[in-house]
Amino acid sequence: MRKVGAAGLVFAFSACASPGTPPGGPVDTQAPQIVRIVPDSARTGVRPREVIFQFDEVVNERPSGAPSLNGLFLISPRNGEAQAEWHRSEVAVRPSRGFKANTTYTINMLPGMTDLRGNTRNTGATTVFSTGSTIASSRLTGTLFNWAEGRTIPRGLIEARPVSDTTTVYVTVTDSAGDFTLRNIPNERYRVRGFQDDNNNRGIDPREPYDTVIATVADSARVELLAFAHDSAGTRLSSVVVKDSVTLELLFDNALSVTALPTPASIRIRNSADSTDTNPVLSVTAPPVDSVQNLPVSAMVLPAAAAKLPPGAAAAVAAATAGVRKPSRPVPLRNLVVKLARPLRPRITYRVRASDIQNLIGVAKTSEKDVALPAQVAPPAASPVPGAVPPPAPPVQIKK
Repeated sequence: MRKVGAAGLVFAFSACASPGTPPGGPVDTQAPQIVRIVPDSARTGVRPREVIFQFDEVVNERPSGAPSLNGLFLISPRNGEAQAEWHRSEVAVRPSRGFKANTTYTINMLPGMTDLRGNTRNTGATTVFSTGSTIASSRLTGTLFNWAEGRTIPRGLIEARPVSDTTTVYVTVTDSAGDFTLRNIPNERYRVRGFQDDNNNRGIDPREPYDTVIATVADSARVELLAFAHDSAGTRLSSVVVKDSVTLELLFDNALSVTALPTPASIRIRNSADSTDTNPVLSVTAPPVDSVQNLPVSAMVLPAAAAKLPPGAAAAVAAATAGVRKPSRPVPLRNLVVKLARPLRPRITYRVRASDIQNLIGVAKTSEKDVALPAQVAPPAASPVPGAVPPPAPPVQIKK
């Protein structure tokens, strides 16, 4: 066996030692900060190949706010997809087809830029410049709603195309409250589209809600977008609930038309074992709102729904929904209450047929659903006696 000398041992220990300064000092918990953007904001007469975002530290090639660096930047107006290149503490951004002449550009970096330790920026950044001699100064603001669900859409994509030039598309995203602002755009008449970009691919896919409106911008304008899924397959009956022996509640898998609601002739109830045994339908109405507990959030924000609440409940709803953004139009129905001419029989399976039920884009569909009645069915609620004073409503408690 060969012997290792002292010099060899020294070399061996030196080779195994880690180079550099021993670890120590405070742990970095700060998100990356922008130290400079090139070209500077508000510049005119510039036409760069790319826009450089410089940070105070090395940033991650895979941000937490998007699938890739490309998805973290929006260039408005759009001229091909945004291309982002990573250079350690710098990110270079450009449109895939370059910057156009005589155009005001807004470059938005969305929240989500991350450093190598996982610290993430919860704010974005914006820079504006013009490849021409002036910067456009008009703006378009608005709110994007998921109309069928009665709520706003955060991080939805907004596109505004001038009616006179459909090749130009100004883009932005909604904030956490569903609001958006398109700044530094020319005075024009625009076709404005907003949609819920569920898969973050910046394009409308089947069943993603969207809406389109026309807006004329003269210094400023505001729009409301009521997005819903434009489903060409129509809406179908998804479940049937037995409320009592003469009342059924029908739930559909999609919002119903607001202009062509079903009628008694649209609904057929029959014994599934005997198709001739049909129970006539007396009425088809919207479901009543009789308490705060069973009131869906989408309905809680509607004045018409609040008006139907028992005494004192309207104030409770107002307190519970303070600050909730509301679409200007009532939320479309997804369920209906059906009143029958005679009581349903226990232990019988009935087939409910909903014929030619239209959805929000007018597509009509017919569907069926079986409902098996239990051994005991609740009798119908007694009709109020004319002139009788109803008992006081119990205090309403809102579940948090």
